[in-house]
Amino acid sequence: MLWKICQRLNYLDKLIKQKATGTPKELAQKLGITERAWYKFRDELVNDLHLPIDYCPYTRSYVYTEEGSFEIGFRKLSKQETANLNGGRTSSVIYFRNFFSLNF
Repeated sequence: MLWKICQRLNYLDKLIKQKATGTPKELAQKLGITERAWYKFRDELVNDLHLPIDYCPYTRSYVYTEEGSFEIGFRKLSKQETANLNGGRTSSVIYFRNFFSLNF
């Protein structure tokens, strides 16, 4: 399920950057969900994750309203980032951080 959500988010990001989402109904079809599910998903992206997207009737596409990048991934922390961690320490030599970041 998580894989499907990540794939859907990456595809959505690509469509938004290309200004190729189409209408809400067309976008829902592209994402393989209902239009109602799209509106719920969109509300979560905007309200919970603060994703700056809006629908543009002129381009008939959702667009980012601010410059930035949308990232989902996994990366290794640098030694400096590791040194700045608050909380407990681990004895593992390798430090990883899961992150879901929206850099806008």
